[in-house]
Amino acid sequence: MRNEVKVGILSLVTIIVSVFGYKYLKGSNILERANTYYIRFTDIGQMDASAPVLIRGYKIGSVTKINLDPENADLILVTIEVKRDLNLPKNTKAILVSQGLMGGKALILDYQNICLSDCLPNKSFIPGEIAGMLSSMISKEEINDYTQSIGNGLNKLLDTAATNENTQLAGTVKNIHVIIANLAQSTSRINHLLESSTGGMQNSMKNLEIVTAALAQNANALSNTVKNLDKISAGIAAADPGKMFQTADQTLKESKKTLEQLTQTVSESKQTIVQLNQVLSDVNSGQGSLGKLINDPALYQNLNKTTKNLDLLLQDLRLNPKRYVHISVFGKNGGTYEKPQE
Repeated sequence: MRNEVKVGILSLVTIIVSVFGYKYLKGSNILERANTYYIRFTDIGQMDASAPVLIRGYKIGSVTKINLDPENADLILVTIEVKRDLNLPKNTKAILVSQGLMGGKALILDYQNICLSDCLPNKSFIPGEIAGMLSSMISKEEINDYTQSIGNGLNKLLDTAATNENTQLAGTVKNIHVIIANLAQSTSRINHLLESSTGGMQNSMKNLEIVTAALAQNANALSNTVKNLDKISAGIAAADPGKMFQTADQTLKESKKTLEQLTQTVSESKQTIVQLNQVLSDVNSGQGSLGKLINDPALYQNLNKTTKNLDLLLQDLRLNPKRYVHISVFGKNGGTYEKPQE
């Protein structure tokens, strides 16, 4: 066999072995048929292209490509290959987790039910999620168990410290209980206050709505008022300040003089009222002629009687004038006397 043929065969074998080795190092097997799926992530946390794809810790494939999503520059498009004999349901989720503190990444395919029909087709998209470091290394059940164990230990520790009255922690625990009781009481009072003030708050909100509606209805009037104020301000700014102050000073002086006159008038009126009160007091007490006239019944009766007699005299004079004036030209006697009516 020629040396050229040997070299060619050796080169071909070397190439085939290199390809198989490269694929094996990347986690894929050329001889094994696989399905391809795509996953979008916002951040892959430095995941390598050969990261494993797991289901409950069992490797069923690997990541083959990591590229920027051509449809959205903010996303990373991850391509995975999974064994073809594994049927994935359509509710499958791909969760990016950390395999340890050194930063190794892996993809976990999570689903609830086994797919018997209508499974996820080849070259489909799987929704992706990112798990935190703690939840990646410890399951939720383990976290709940650890949390419950820590809580039980703390409760035992606090109960032991609280029963021992000689420790400072016992006093602290008692103070904490008192504080919690006070907080509960304060919360109850606040709730009662809020419940009692709910009606007032509702009325206030209704009144506020009424005021707001009134302002909305009078928006044009308010706008006109503001415009008028602007005009007044512009007029004041355009006016002569010196002349305005001089006019204002003169107006103040005249107002002061008017107030002084008004004060004097009020004082004189007060004095007149005092004198009138004195006169009325004298009249009520029977002093003076007017007082005697008002308070003396005899004088009042005499005046009344005199007035009546005077009225009778005037009637008699009107009815019988010849009794008081005698004019006789022919010596004829007067007529019949007519008595006045009382």
